Amino acid sequence: MARKQYVGSRKSWSQLAKESRLVSALPAIFIAVVIANLPVPDGLSYTSMRLLAVFAGVVMGLLTADYDMSVILAVALLVLTLTQSFMCTTADGRLVECDKCRTTYQDATGHWQEYKCDAIGGSFDVAVSGFSNKVAWLVFSAFHIGKAVEKTNFGRRVSLVLVKSMGRSTIGIAYAVCLAELALAPFIPSNTARGGGIVYPIVESVILALGVDPQMGENPVGGFLSIVASNANLLSSSLFVTGMAGNPIVASKAASIFGIDFGFAEWFLGASVPTLLLIFILPPIMHMVLRPKVDFTRLAREIRRQHHTLGPISVDELKLCGTLLLCLVLWVGTAYFGIDATVVAYMAIVVLILLDVLAWDDVVKNAKAWDTFFWLASFIVLAEQLTALGVTDWIGNSLSKSLHNASPLTSTVSLSMVYFFSMYMFSSISSHVVAFAGPFFAAGHVLSCPPRLLAIIIALFSSMAGVLTPFSTGSVAMYASQGYISQPRWFLLGLLSSLVILGVTFSVGLTWWKLLGWY
Repeated sequence: MARKQYVGSRKSWSQLAKESRLVSALPAIFIAVVIANLPVPDGLSYTSMRLLAVFAGVVMGLLTADYDMSVILAVALLVLTLTQSFMCTTADGRLVECDKCRTTYQDATGHWQEYKCDAIGGSFDVAVSGFSNKVAWLVFSAFHIGKAVEKTNFGRRVSLVLVKSMGRSTIGIAYAVCLAELALAPFIPSNTARGGGIVYPIVESVILALGVDPQMGENPVGGFLSIVASNANLLSSSLFVTGMAGNPIVASKAASIFGIDFGFAEWFLGASVPTLLLIFILPPIMHMVLRPKVDFTRLAREIRRQHHTLGPISVDELKLCGTLLLCLVLWVGTAYFGIDATVVAYMAIVVLILLDVLAWDDVVKNAKAWDTFFWLASFIVLAEQLTALGVTDWIGNSLSKSLHNASPLTSTVSLSMVYFFSMYMFSSISSHVVAFAGPFFAAGHVLSCPPRLLAIIIALFSSMAGVLTPFSTGSVAMYASQGYISQPRWFLLGLLSSLVILGVTFSVGLTWWKLLGWY
């Protein structure tokens, strides 16, 4: 009898282990521990290896662990803080690895000095520094603008017009979203402000108009329109030098390293054929994979009913339209007015509250805004520290050494592909550009890569690589956070989109650039 009870208890413990969420995190922990204990290569330190290990563990955790993204990031920041695996700032403004705080060093004059910083306190300061980042605040503000669009029913009204005009099929609606992004991309140099502040609320309203309940989790219709809108935002960003904040950096790096003029016209000329083809073919591919089904007869009846229910445009909708128009003018005229896109979005929240379009309670209860703000700010910290601790430079230097025997075209393709997939390490496409565009162009220059060819591929991949993850940029994070597609499936769809992008780039793209005489 006792033996049976013992066996029963063993079985219950086994069942508990299987049901424990901690078990799902074991692959991430294993990856982090293995990388942290690998021999440190030249160009890296023990601190940068620990940071790289935790980052790899985070990525694995997002794929396998049964925890919310914010929880995974909170654990990562805590581990990095306790292990002092950040770059701290001393009292006299020096940058030093946090685990070296309170240790001594010999200065240029031969005197011994102490690094005056607090290892744990300084690490925590770095861990929370992302919460003052402008990209995080831009996304946070865009969420609340979206809440106003939803609350006033303005998004619902616009979506009904959109669905009525192009809503004979889900692909027709998807192309309508793509056209909206293309129309705005040349004029709004922030892909997050464009996608998150203007297009995203409309897409969400279209999804609701199609009868999707956002509380029900994964949904083929919501998932299809979310992934298409996310991809459209990234593809339109790559089409124009003014489509994304990091694009001018790519152009300036190409000019400084290769001595080529890569302005608006040349950028558009090089990007036009492959990008427009991708905008045309990706929606049908996503449609085949996700297979969204909509009863369009029912939808037509529902559109007529909702038009009647909405009635004439309300005062709050007019207030919202005025605020959005002001934002649009300020975003388009950023260079003229000198007001950052984040400040404009933040101002919009304040104005909408003062006009009683939003209540402060709406801001407090917008859980998705706060959740996205937390994990995006955390990813920004990791990305910045990977650069500060030399991981990105180490990757660039390693590349040029490993390709010294390759032909210029092979080197170009290889560098481009590594640049593309290195986006896995970043939560901001602008940060990716800042960290890697220079090192990769420098490696290309050493390897005699065709300047214009490498420049246009890096230019395209700077935005397009954002399809890989649900945290690559603010607008993508907003679509991914709705939950219509699970995180692991978003990664898989991102990988599928990336294969299509690479296929078009290295077939149609190379043919087009050959015709232009760029290599």
